[in-house]
Order: sequence, then C-alpha cells, then structure tokens
Amino acid sequence: METTLLSLQWTSPRRGIISPFQSLQPTNTNLKTKRERSISRSRPTNPTNKITAAKRRARRNDEKEEMESRFRRLEQMGCCKDRNVDKALQVFDRMKVAPDVFTYSILLKGLCDAGKLDRAVQLFDGMKVAPNVVSYSTLLKGLCDSGQLDRALELLDRMKVAPNVVTYSTLLNGLCESGKLDRALQLFDEMDVTPNVVSYSTLLKGLCDSGKLDKALELLDCMKVAPDVVAYSILMKGLCDSKRLDRAMELLDQMKVVPNVVTYNTLLKGLCDSEKLDRALELLDHMKVAPDVMSYNTLLKGLCDSKNLDRALQLLDRMIVGPDVVTYNTLLKGLCDSGKLDRALNLLDRMEVAPNVVSYSTLLKVLCDSRNLDKAMVLLGRQLKSGCCPDIVTYNILLKGICEGRGVEKASEFLDEIRRRGCNPDVVTYNALVEGLCKEGRLDDAIKLMKEMPSTHGCNPHVVTYNILVEGYCMEGRLDDAIKFVKEMPSTYGCQPNVITYYTIIKSLCHTGRWMDAEKLLVDMTGKGCSPDVVTFNRMINSLCKLGIASEGLIEEARKLLNSWVLRDV
Repeated sequence: METTLLSLQWTSPRRGIISPFQSLQPTNTNLKTKRERSISRSRPTNPTNKITAAKRRARRNDEKEEMESRFRRLEQMGCCKDRNVDKALQVFDRMKVAPDVFTYSILLKGLCDAGKLDRAVQLFDGMKVAPNVVSYSTLLKGLCDSGQLDRALELLDRMKVAPNVVTYSTLLNGLCESGKLDRALQLFDEMDVTPNVVSYSTLLKGLCDSGKLDKALELLDCMKVAPDVVAYSILMKGLCDSKRLDRAMELLDQMKVVPNVVTYNTLLKGLCDSEKLDRALELLDHMKVAPDVMSYNTLLKGLCDSKNLDRALQLLDRMIVGPDVVTYNTLLKGLCDSGKLDRALNLLDRMEVAPNVVSYSTLLKVLCDSRNLDKAMVLLGRQLKSGCCPDIVTYNILLKGICEGRGVEKASEFLDEIRRRGCNPDVVTYNALVEGLCKEGRLDDAIKLMKEMPSTHGCNPHVVTYNILVEGYCMEGRLDDAIKFVKEMPSTYGCQPNVITYYTIIKSLCHTGRWMDAEKLLVDMTGKGCSPDVVTFNRMINSLCKLGIASEGLIEEARKLLNSWVLRDV
C-alpha cells in the first residue's frame, strides 16, 4: 500500500495534528544562538526580577512544608485510628517541618485512646506551639476516662485559652461517671458558656443514676435549650428503673419531640419488668415509629418470664420485622423452662434464622436434665453437621449429663473427645467430674483429681470445687476430715471458704447432733470475715428448723450474730 502524507501525521496532546514536515522544524522558540546567550548574560539583571524569584522560591518552600505537614498529619491519623500509636510517634519524630497544633492534637488523642496518659501529658507539656481548646479538651477527656478527675480539674484551672462547651461537657461526664454529682452540679453553675443539650443530658443521667429523679425532672423544665430525644430517653430510663411507670407514661405524652424506638423500648422494658404486660402490648400497638426487633424481643421475654407462652408465640407470628436468633432463643428458653420440650424442638425446626450455640445449649440442658442422653447426642451431631461449633459451655452440659446418667468413666471418655475437637476444658468441666466421683463414693479419687488440676490439666480449682469436696466428705460422714479440710483451704490451697462451705458442714453437724461443734463453726466463720447476708442467713436457719435439728442454743447464737450483722449494715 502506498504511504500518503496523511498517514504520517500524528496527534500531539498539546499542539494538535502535526505533519512530518512540521516535526522536522525546530519547535523550541526559546533556543538562542551562542551570541544571543552571551549578550543576555552581559545585560544587567533587574532587581525586581530577583525579588519576584525569591518570593516564588519561598512560596514553593512554604507549599512543600505544608504538603509535608499534611502528609505526616494524615499518616499519624491513620496510625492513631488503627491504635498503632507507637507508629504515630515514629512518624512524629521523622517530621522535617515543625508540627502544628493540629498534629499535636491528633497524637494526643491517639495516646489518650491507647491509655498512655503519662506520655500524653509529657507531649502536652513539651508542645512547641500554643495548645488550643481542642488540645486541652482531648487531654481532659483522657484524664476523665482514666478516672483522674483531680488532674483534669487542675488542667481546667490552668487553661490559657477559654474553655468551650465541649470542654465543660467532657468534665461533667467524667464527674458524673465517677459519682461526683455535687461537684458536677457546681461546675455546671460555674460554666461561662451556654450549656448545650449534651451538657444537660449528662447531668440528667448523673441525677437519674443517683436516684435524684425529682431534681432531674426540675432540670428538664428549666433547660435553656430544647431537650432532644436522648434527654427524654435518659429520664424515661430513670423513671422506669425506679418503677415510676405512670410518670414515665406522662413524660411520653409531654415530649416536645417525636420519640424514637429507643424511647419506646425503654418503656416496654420497664412495663415488662413490672409485669404490666397488657400495657406493654397496648403501647406496642400505639407506637409512633415502627418497632424494631428489640421491641419484640423485650415483649417476648416478658411474656415468657410470666409463662404466657401462647401469647408469646402469637406475637412471633405477627411480627412486622424479621425475628433474629435472640428472638428464637428467648422463646426456646421459655418453652424449656415450662417443660414444653417437644414444642421447643419443633420451634427449632422452623426457625427462620440459623440457630447458634445458645439455641442448642438451651435444648441440650433440658435433655440432659431429663436423662435423655440419646436425644442429646443426636442433637449434638445435628449441631456439628450444621457448622455451629459447640463451645465449652455446651460440652460441660453434656459432660455433666453423662456423669449423672452413665458414670464418670464414660464422662472421661467424652472429655477426651472434647479435647480432640480442639476445645479446652475449664474449671466447670473438672467440677462436673469431681462431683461425679463424689456421688459414686470415690472421694479419694475426687481429691486426687482436684490436686492434679493445676499441674496436669492447667486449670486451677475454684471455691466451688472445694465446696463439692466438702459435700463429699459430709456425704460419707467424715465430718472431722471436712472441718480439717476447710481449715487447710487458705494455707494449702490458697482459697478462702465462703458461706456455702460453712453452711454445708454446719447442716451436717446439726444433723448428727453435734450442736456445740456447729455453734463453734458458726462463730468461727464470722470471725474470719465470712458473714452471710440476711437472705443467706435466713435460708440457713430456716433449713435447719425445717429439719428439726436446730438447737435453741444454736438459734439464739444465730440471732445474736444476725443482730450484730444488721447493726453493721451487712
């Protein structure tokens, strides 16, 4: 094919179409001859041009430093966001330009979020630029979050810039969270800026947490800014927690903003906790916003706790949002607690979401408690097949069931299987085996297992472990060995006996007619600082009285002890 001139043309991004003839011509108009360059050098330079060039160079240097500063600042922000504060410090040390106040503030926040308060204070004190209100507020928040309120207040007093509303709100929150409500109210009165809704909400929460609801309501009425839905929800929760549900419902009607779902869920929980289920269901129907799954879960729990299982299942069917696994777990627990195992298993089959480990554990516990181990093992197989890996809680339920239904030997074999599946046994696992051995009359083997737990199995016994062994001694009638074991617990095993430990032995001593030993042990337990609360004490004495084995001397001694505990507000 013949080559035409048009085919030799090409396109330049700056000059358009260029022919081959044009490309052969010199295009640089700045090129000068040797003579021209010589003449140009010999001409005097205009001073104005020198100044302009210097300004341009200075501007370029400033822009370069600004770009460097911005780049390092962004790099620091990324490091601090990823909680890699050590990397942020390295970036800070590599900076070739002087850091500005924004750079310092970024690094201060990273150090405070990482809990390195001393390093943050050191950086703050060594700042080469004047800190601004953000720098102060950042360090104040770190001090408040770590409970160093005195240092935070000292920093407020020596601020060289005017604190803003964020500064004060940060301190108010720290004081309220630390229970220093009076100091928070004092600081609120001393504020020289107008409080915002966050400041008021912080105080409202502090008043509600301290049970000062009337003062919280007074504060709401005298707010200088319009309360938002958060402020109202804080008060709702305080009123519901104190069982002032009528006042909470009144506040709902008085709200000047539309309640959100959190507000309604707070009220629903308060009504359900007070067993006012009809009012809760009525509120659900009259909500001004769509209920979420938490709304339904709250009501379902209330219905299940009150054994209204039919109404709970009806509510499940009329949910306008999809149920989650918590929804089903609530219903499964309610059905299992009411002994409706078949309905619970049926509900498991028709779940619209995948069951989790809690779903299976709830059902496995009921099956094991009813000694239906074959069905329990089938359900475990179904769980494994579904890809839902059992945790140690699930395995402990099964292990305890096997101990009680098939003996410790089979349970030990199952323990080996647990280990093969990559699940580490915990203290509850070994407690089940210790208890199983005690019930089989193998107390010495149980004690041996307890002693092997730290060294062989890497698991330290708990006070519950020792209480099981004390019960084992008592079941075998070895009461003197039980008393000796309890006395040796602190020195030999590093564990202090608790109320249950003493109660187990005292009950057995009384049952065998050893009244004096029981009275002595009751006095001894209080002398070692192991005083039961009134509820536990009453349960202990009532149990002895029902058995008809409490002597008048023991009861009289118990009454004296009870009076002394009440005087000490125990």
